[in-house]
Amino acid sequence: MIIVMSDSHGESKIVQEIKTKYQDKASAIIHCGDSELDATDSIWDGITVVKGNCDFDDGFPDVTVLSADQVDIFVTHGHLFSVNFGLARLTAVAHENKCEMALFGHLHTPIATIEEGILCLNPGSVSQPRGQYNIKMYAIIEPTQESYCISYLDINHQPIPTLQFELPRSSK
Repeated sequence: MIIVMSDSHGESKIVQEIKTKYQDKASAIIHCGDSELDATDSIWDGITVVKGNCDFDDGFPDVTVLSADQVDIFVTHGHLFSVNFGLARLTAVAHENKCEMALFGHLHTPIATIEEGILCLNPGSVSQPRGQYNIKMYAIIEPTQESYCISYLDINHQPIPTLQFELPRSSK
């Protein structure tokens, strides 16, 4: 189980709640940037985090690659790869890094799609949602051999009924 959140914009309480809920259950907890917290904050112990366009602490990396649940994952905030204009650049850099997933923030809206064999996922925002879903949310990804089971949850940890997906997983 991989937990993905993003765009908390100073709201450390929800980041801590998600961390506490999943730290002993998840293989990875990932924050896709715009936390507006210090990179040295102890909240990041056990969380993979990247720098967003609203993060001014240079202690955060712009991108990171990790493995969880036997999946190689590319993580970034998204602004450096022009995600506002499509996912082609993000998908290309995920391929360059030999990753099966590209997780990103920045847009504050849920996105779960397979592009060029890469799962591209935006978990929405845990503090400032935008777009069709005015719900503070995060995502859980459960990879299987054949698919990615994706569940978006609100900050009360309840599944959002219209945001539950099973997407096919490409064979390597």
